[in-house]
Amino acid sequence: GAFTWRAVRNGAEPAVSEPELRWLQREFALSADAVLRIAELHRRYTAGCEPMCAALRANEAETRRLIAGSRRMTPELEAALSRSNKIVAECQHRMVEHFYVVAQEMPPAAGERYLALMTPIATHPEQGWMKVRP
Repeated sequence: GAFTWRAVRNGAEPAVSEPELRWLQREFALSADAVLRIAELHRRYTAGCEPMCAALRANEAETRRLIAGSRRMTPELEAALSRSNKIVAECQHRMVEHFYVVAQEMPPAAGERYLALMTPIATHPEQGWMKVRP
């Protein structure tokens, strides 16, 4: 199955010893330099994820509040649902872009295999990355 990146956080130096990076290096026969470049790409990518996740959590809480307070669709509820959809679409867009730049750091055949493995994560958020909890 897919993996969850945990290799680089809060401006820390990439740690090749992280299990996910070791897996990536082994699975796609990457050089240590390529893994470090990918770790930096991922660090920059995830820096943008935190605010989006916070916005999605806040909007989901607002959506739940609006649903609980009404027995019909209201303009406010409709707007909250639209905001959630917009945030999710932006997350998916960023994720696919990230997969493309990571794949470019790999030899062509490895990059194609990486994309085949990773893109289902972006196209099916309910299967992992989008688990918003109250």
